Amino acid sequence: MSAILRSTFLLRSGILALVVLLASCASAPPVAVDYDPQADFSNLHSYYLLDPLATGPVSPLEIKRMKRAADDILRQRYMAADNAESADFLVRVQLHSVDKVAVYDDTLAFYGGYRYWGFGWRAPLHVREYRENTLVMDVLSPDNSPLWSGSLRSTAARYDDPVQRQQQLREEMAQLLGRFPPN
Repeated sequence: MSAILRSTFLLRSGILALVVLLASCASAPPVAVDYDPQADFSNLHSYYLLDPLATGPVSPLEIKRMKRAADDILRQRYMAADNAESADFLVRVQLHSVDKVAVYDDTLAFYGGYRYWGFGWRAPLHVREYRENTLVMDVLSPDNSPLWSGSLRSTAARYDDPVQRQQQLREEMAQLLGRFPPN
């Protein structure tokens, strides 16, 4: 009986170690941050969300989702001001979208027929088109001077479901605001 308990314990310990190992490998995308070191971030209590900006092929629905996600996350930590003049700081979110092309060799697949000799082998090229989105959040003083900026690559466009896109944008906004204010 104790051999069965020991093997069950070892199996559960192995599974737990594997889960911990896999969890340590998973990491959030890096957030790039820049800020004004002379700025006093201790007096920031209320914000005003400016109209979002977008560059590249970005739909109006994506802009709306981005603004909603930013407002939801900001409301968890700060008070929303009625106008820009009464806010302690201004926030502007941006979504930069760029269409890119990736070209790579497929080293595992070969095909014959090289030049006019008709013999030889080389790896075929594969071309993949994709869109890279970058989410940017800028924090400005009431007189529009920059205080803090954070950016990260957004993966929200990978999801077909609008609810999943909104949830992913919320998580990305939370990652950005996790680095604000700077320590």
